Amino acid sequence: MDKLPFIEASELINYITVSETYHDVVTVADVNAGISFSKCAGGYSDPVRINQPIIVMAFRGSAQVSINYIPYTISADNMLFVMPTHVIRMAESSGDLKAKILIIDKTFLNDCRLSLQAPQLTAYMRLQKNPCIPFTAEETAHIERCFMMLEEKIRLRTHAFYREVMQNSVSAFMLELANILMGKTDAFVHSSFSRKEEIMNQFIQLLFLHAGAQHLVTFYADKLCITPQYLSLILKELTGKPANKWIDDALVVEAKTLLKTPQITVQQVADTLNFSDQSTFGKFFKKYTGLSPREYRRS
Repeated sequence: MDKLPFIEASELINYITVSETYHDVVTVADVNAGISFSKCAGGYSDPVRINQPIIVMAFRGSAQVSINYIPYTISADNMLFVMPTHVIRMAESSGDLKAKILIIDKTFLNDCRLSLQAPQLTAYMRLQKNPCIPFTAEETAHIERCFMMLEEKIRLRTHAFYREVMQNSVSAFMLELANILMGKTDAFVHSSFSRKEEIMNQFIQLLFLHAGAQHLVTFYADKLCITPQYLSLILKELTGKPANKWIDDALVVEAKTLLKTPQITVQQVADTLNFSDQSTFGKFFKKYTGLSPREYRRS
């Protein structure tokens, strides 16, 4: 799987009709017949992987795809979720295909401050196993309006608070989508998780309970009664990220959230997240964001 062509989302955009984009980190595009992921891969043959999660909503026509070598037909009133862990092959599409695609940079999505809880990550794992979800006509119409609203916000390029408007707009879109998906438990094939997926799920739940206080892989591995090496191997295989990267990413998200609270000092943020001192926290934060905590707060 690691040897498969890995398409950059920015490269994919060159092969679709971009409707609106915000600094290339939030892109809404029109998808019509003839899209070929193999062309995007610079001459490689299908199948391929894409480095960012993408969402495709079909309004008309149909397309044949395979996800992890399982065939799916995405047709009108279907939404397709493509994750970076998915192996995707685009087989063919009908001449009347009409769809919208949404690509959001993962770092920007974290900055939107959506409260990602362990149950939502379990739902993410279910979407990995059930990437094509049927919608009702009413739900499709609602999501189409959400796409249009997002495009309208992207066009507000002279807005004094453009970034904040975009963060709120993306958050609103994702919450509307999550609200629909919460009512679609029947659409998911409730296949049992593998042992590795169970370990990942348990790790995620532990991480959201203890990320602020526990920074070492050994803590989580001990809780799961496995070695740190095996835990990292499982997470790397299933998500592309080892355990220490999961922990660091969770800490960065927590730190960003706390720094956006004006009444909390940087020292208090460092203490809350169990860093030895403010300087150590500052170096950690700048390593992952390129900004010092104070620079991030001012931005």
